Amino acid sequence: MDDTDIENALNTQIDTKISLLHVATIGSTNQYAKQLCEQAARQTPDVIWADQQTAGVGKFSRPFYSAANGGLYTTLIMPDLTIDAPKVGLFTTSLATATVSAIQDCFKLTVDVKWVNDIYLHDRKIAGILVEQGAHGAIIIGIGINLFQSSFPNDIQNIAGNLLSAVPTETVRQRFFITLISQLYQSCFTYTNLKFLSEYKRHLMLMGHQIQLQLGQSLITGTVSDVNHLGQLVIVDATTHQPRTIPAGEVIKVFP
Repeated sequence: MDDTDIENALNTQIDTKISLLHVATIGSTNQYAKQLCEQAARQTPDVIWADQQTAGVGKFSRPFYSAANGGLYTTLIMPDLTIDAPKVGLFTTSLATATVSAIQDCFKLTVDVKWVNDIYLHDRKIAGILVEQGAHGAIIIGIGINLFQSSFPNDIQNIAGNLLSAVPTETVRQRFFITLISQLYQSCFTYTNLKFLSEYKRHLMLMGHQIQLQLGQSLITGTVSDVNHLGQLVIVDATTHQPRTIPAGEVIKVFP
């Protein structure tokens, strides 16, 4: 399939007009998406797909290693999409579930989720999702997935992993891309029905584990007991022994 065929397949899958830009190398698909949104209000969804990112970023502006042809690096621009502030966590957890589903559909692999939306396989991070606000009311959904990297930089080689055990064929890569974008797109309109939450919790690697969270400048320790109807983490606080809801933050340690 060439890029026109892929774009047509996406249009058929999601039953709407979508524009695809596929490039060999880019700084960051999310940064480019922001530039597009600033230039003019987007009228239809856009997808930017890069074979390599030279300045990929994840949460908290951390670098995201994006070697040539080793992964899938893409950003979906959803024009004029409003996410109510209390439901941001619900939206991001739904995107993680969509990614898990696309992986299952294409590769028959079961992966785990670390709240909020990092994807793991065999206790190694294989994918991350970054949601940002674009100009003119657009929502920018960036995702990077390690399909197969022969090696990783020293600072992440004990953390990062691969989804696959060998480099996929171009046909397999394209099929996965189409499936992934289609499922992410659908999640933008179905996340409020909460049907995905049971699946999200089934794949949550933290359930029942004691964890440590970074919340602003504070560290919180507790045992994960649930994810609520807003996609927020519910823990039993190790200090107060009372349930506590965590609307946002980062899990920095999972105890055995």
